[in-house]
Parts: sequence; C-alpha cells; structure tokens
Amino acid sequence: MRKPARVKSQRGQVSRTYSSKAPVRGWNARDSIAGMRPDEAVQLTNWFPTSSDVQLREGSAAHVTGIADSGAAQVETLASYRPVSGTHKLWAFAGTKLFDATSAGAAPAATLSSLTNARWQHVNFTTSGGNFLICVNGADKLRLYDGSSWATIDGASTPSITNVTTSDLIHVNVFKERVFYVEKAKLDVWYTAVGEFAGALTKFPLGAVFKRGGYLMAMGTWTVDGGNGIDDLAVFITSQGEVAVYQGTGPSSWVLVGIFNIGAPLGRRCMQKYGGDLLILTQDGVVPASKALAADRTSSAVAVSDRISGAMGDAAEAYGSNFGWEITQYPKGGALLVNVPIGVNTQQQYVMNTTTGAWCNFTGWTANTFEVHNDELYFGMLGEVRKAWTGTSDVGGAIVGEAIGAFDYFSSRNGLKQCRMIRPVIGWDASPNELFIGVDTDFVTREPSGAIAVVSSTSAAWDSASWDSGTWGGLILNTLWYTVFGLGYALAPHIKVSSNSANVRWAATDYLYEPGAVL
Repeated sequence: MRKPARVKSQRGQVSRTYSSKAPVRGWNARDSIAGMRPDEAVQLTNWFPTSSDVQLREGSAAHVTGIADSGAAQVETLASYRPVSGTHKLWAFAGTKLFDATSAGAAPAATLSSLTNARWQHVNFTTSGGNFLICVNGADKLRLYDGSSWATIDGASTPSITNVTTSDLIHVNVFKERVFYVEKAKLDVWYTAVGEFAGALTKFPLGAVFKRGGYLMAMGTWTVDGGNGIDDLAVFITSQGEVAVYQGTGPSSWVLVGIFNIGAPLGRRCMQKYGGDLLILTQDGVVPASKALAADRTSSAVAVSDRISGAMGDAAEAYGSNFGWEITQYPKGGALLVNVPIGVNTQQQYVMNTTTGAWCNFTGWTANTFEVHNDELYFGMLGEVRKAWTGTSDVGGAIVGEAIGAFDYFSSRNGLKQCRMIRPVIGWDASPNELFIGVDTDFVTREPSGAIAVVSSTSAAWDSASWDSGTWGGLILNTLWYTVFGLGYALAPHIKVSSNSANVRWAATDYLYEPGAVL
C-alpha cells in the first residue's frame, strides 16, 4: 500500500491521498463490518478475486438448447462419460427424459424416456469388460451406459444385480475397485466384488454405528498420506450429520477410524475430492474431513468457507431443503463452486479461488447442477445446458458486477474525513456498457453515481508494468480522478459495472480527502 501524501489546496486546507488494494482477500460475510481488513469486501458479486486484482467474472454460452418434456424441462443432472479411450459423452437428465448433450446445438431426440425424475447420482467405472457410467436415483432401476447404449439393470437383466432392488439405490461411489451403493432411506450400503459393478451384492449395515438415527445420504473416498504411503479411507455421512470413516481394503477387514459430528449435509451431492482431502457441504459450511476429525462441531473455523460463514448459515437455514445444493471443483478456472438453490430458476453460487482461498458470489447463472466435462465447466438449467466460465456475456446478456470494499479508517479511527475525489485503478479491454464509482461512508451503502469514462484519450496502455505481485497486459488503464462526496470516519469504495463485451479488472483505489479534527 502506498503511503499517504500531503498536498496543499488553494484554500490552504491540507489534503491527503490514500491508496488501498482491491479486495483480493475476497468477500467477508463473517466478521463485523467495522472490523474487516482493507483488502476484503462487504459485497463481491460477479467479481472473482485473484492474487493481484478482482476480475469481472467470465460469462456463459448456450451449448444445448430446446430440452423439453411436455414443455421446457429442468436439467437437474449432468453426467460425463469418461472412457479410458474413445469418445467422451455428456448426458443431461431433464424431466422424465435423458438427452445426449455432447454436441452443441438444438437438443436431439430423447435417448431415454418414462423416467421417474431427473435427480441422479453417477460414477464412471472401468472393468475388464469396458468403461461404464453408472446412474441411480432411488426411484428408477439402475441405468448403465457402456459407450454405445444404455441398459436397465435389475435382478433379471444381464448383467444383473441381486440381493437388493436397484430402484432403491440412490447414491453410488467407487472405493478400492469396488462399487458401493447407498440404499434409500436406510443406514445400509451394498457393495460388489473387486472389479465388478454388478452381481450378488453384499450388505454392509451401519445402523449399529450411527447413534443419532436418520439415513445414509452419501459415501465418499478420502485419499490421505498417513506416513506409510497414500491410502484411501471410506467416508459415510447420514442425514443427521454423523460421519463414519473406515480404513482397509474391503468391508470384511475394515477398521473404524472414527465417528464425528458435523452439520447435516446439504443434498446428496455434498462431497468433493479436493487435493488430499474430502470436502463435505453441510449446514455448517464446507468442511474438510481432515479437520472435522480433529475438531468439535462448535469449531466453525475448520470450514474452508469460514470467511463467509454468515452467508452460508443464512442460506442453509432459508433454502436447505431445496434441491440443487452441490459442490463442484473446476480446476481449469481455479475455482470451487457451491450451488445455492434459492428457488426454481433462482440460484446463485458461492465461489472460492482455490489458490488464495478468497470467496465471492455469482449471480445470473440459474443452474440446477454443474459438471466438468473434457476439462470445461457446464451447468444445467431450464430447457438447456450452458457452457460456463467462457466469454464476456451470459448468452449475449450483460454481466452485472457489484463490489463494496471494506470500510477503512485510513489509520485514523477517530478522525472525520471528507472525501473529495476517487480514482479507481481499473482496466478494460473493450468498453463496458456502464461503469460507476462511488464512496460509501460509516457503513451505509448507496448506489454509486460517478460514471467512469471508459473511453478516454488520457487513458494509458496497461502493458507489462508490475502491480504488487501481478503482471498486467492488454488492458486500457483508467488514470482519471472522479469527483465524489463522502463525509465520515470510515470510507469504502463502491464499484458497479454492467458489460457484455469487456474483461474488467480492478487493482486498487486512490482517494483524495481532507482530514477533520480528531474527536
């Protein structure tokens, strides 16, 4: 941060300048609004924080349109088929039908129909017989894709699954070369022989392990290094937030590592592998299995979402029973996304930069589900599948970003300040539709009204000059000061942008203000 410089105005009043970084530390929805760091934000909507700036989020593009089932249908599951070799396929479950969503364009005729619902859990599994996509939803019989056709699997099919009714299987996971199926509304999991996805399944009952009742929601695989090499642990979570962790090659030799309590899981798509950890999406936030084992539930700081714990808690309380909660890692974008289903066709995402741990929230993506396919991010919504994290618009529509930085006392907590001018260190590669700057005072926000001149002869090329730890290139840099009025003890920058054509990046904010008496 640059040191404040003092200049004399024509009236003899001493003016000062002050500069603060853009909120690269991200959205803070945990701490008091009066106690945040200068590089945090009160609001960070559709601005993605990086290590050196915050950037207007990327857009979305139509991929498959016209998905219908007696009218436009909600795409509630996307499943990527990933064979060892050959063609990767993207499948979309919508309404009572299944559509091939691999190729962009108008939706083809449905591949499957007469399904009960579109809320499926799925895994890829490889055997000596080929590569398979296994899908279950707790209402229809298990569906299996082998790269060329879909099959319905039950006790009479070839191959068959016996000892359990396949329409009762609602979650699926692969662990040490076996497929494990969670049975609907029970504390039982069923597993196959090594290297198989079908056959006579064996039940592994967990009713005696869990003491708080409920039923199994999901199973995940947690890969750890315990000092003797990498090993996988089996993780089970119930609807009551009880978690059991097992170690061993198979259920017959499993050793119970521990049982711990966390918040109840938000939906069945509540687990995500994350490096050497397993993240669990719960009412208490996004909790790493590694930290949950060593901490009591009251230790909220173990959650990777701790910095937005207030927003997470409010959303879980208000929308926890809605379908659409999901946690997805998007490696190419360096992001972890938590889908928040506010209502039908009304969703937002809480998004974390996986390098810095900084959070923000996205609006404008009305997503029921996300899937990474061929290293790209897609989401399903009403009547279509979209490709996400691409371009500078949402299918031609403007992306609206709004950021309110932390309220800063400028190192003088008791001194009144009158802000006269503000200069955002901000750049763009095309003209945004609208770009406004303002200053909020003493924890009261108002609509920013100072229009930033996005085309100016005084602007400079933002080429290879260093800014803190980042290197910039290809943008037009704003160098202008804008007249504002703000009178208060604590000041915060407020930037709002609407654009369907520009990449916009914000690095810092400069203020010109007059200090008042210390009270």
